[in-house]
Amino acid sequence: MNSATLKNQLRNRDKSKGFTLVELIAVVGIISMIAIYITIEINQSSDDAKIGIATAFLVSNVPNALSSYRARHLGSCRGIDDAIATGETVPTLTTGDSATGANAFVKQRLMKRGLADTTPWDDFWSVTYNDTSREVTLTYPIPGTNAQFIANDLEANLAGQGQIISTTFSTGSPGSLAVVYNCS
Repeated sequence: MNSATLKNQLRNRDKSKGFTLVELIAVVGIISMIAIYITIEINQSSDDAKIGIATAFLVSNVPNALSSYRARHLGSCRGIDDAIATGETVPTLTTGDSATGANAFVKQRLMKRGLADTTPWDDFWSVTYNDTSREVTLTYPIPGTNAQFIANDLEANLAGQGQIISTTFSTGSPGSLAVVYNCS
């Protein structure tokens, strides 16, 4: 074999060592699609977990807090919206929580009985008490583009539960689910 042929063979062998641009683009495209799929799955799992936490809060924690309040107040929610008495210890509302007046007093008394002040989406829930009907309405904000779907899941989970009288979803930014509890 002559030296020119040997040089050509070595040159051709060196050219075939790397990846072509098309191969690199294909690999990057496949990795991108896998990353997008994983991100979607993680977000879906996150919403499912938050729905579970919200359901537990609305089905178990709120009724338990109301029952605890009623147990200490002759079986009634009367006075739950009264001003905080001197010496009564209640949690302080977090900065940014817009609860004021009687609604703040109700929220503080429920928080004293173990309720977190925010939702799994890190929004502040609000509450009102109607002394005439003896009903507590908890408004639970649900943010995001899939708020309606989350609310549908929550409403299905809350249907037929003990103290819950009704649920109503309101669209907006954020959407909110109003849950009415019997407190008599």
